[in-house]
Amino acid sequence: MKRFLMIGTAGVLGALCRYFVGMGVGAFWGADFPLGTLLVNLSGCFVLAYLTTYLFRLTILNTDLVVAIGTGFLGAYTTFSTFTLETVQLFESGHAISAVTYVGLSFLAGNLLAWLGFRLGERRFVRKREAVKEGDV
Repeated sequence: MKRFLMIGTAGVLGALCRYFVGMGVGAFWGADFPLGTLLVNLSGCFVLAYLTTYLFRLTILNTDLVVAIGTGFLGAYTTFSTFTLETVQLFESGHAISAVTYVGLSFLAGNLLAWLGFRLGERRFVRKREAVKEGDV
């Protein structure tokens, strides 16, 4: 039961963060391009990849907290359904170039940021493991 409550709480926080980022970016950028959702999804790609290759592997966090962060917070923070709806809406409103740009940026930059998060997390994890072996920590 504790894990479910942690996931639910983290999910609420992730959804609220997604909402506020979307609103903030939308107020600044405007509604012509779904930049808020793009930034949320791209940052989620990086953060999830980084956390899974570094922080979660250190085993310093409780398993329930790891699941709450990954599934709850980041699961609610990022959103594939919003991405697909906004893509269809761009196409339907005659903004095909924006729709294709959105899909391309989401896919390419999302994969690039996930790779970068993975590489940075892996590098940091290896350094941390080596420091522990040498007794520096």
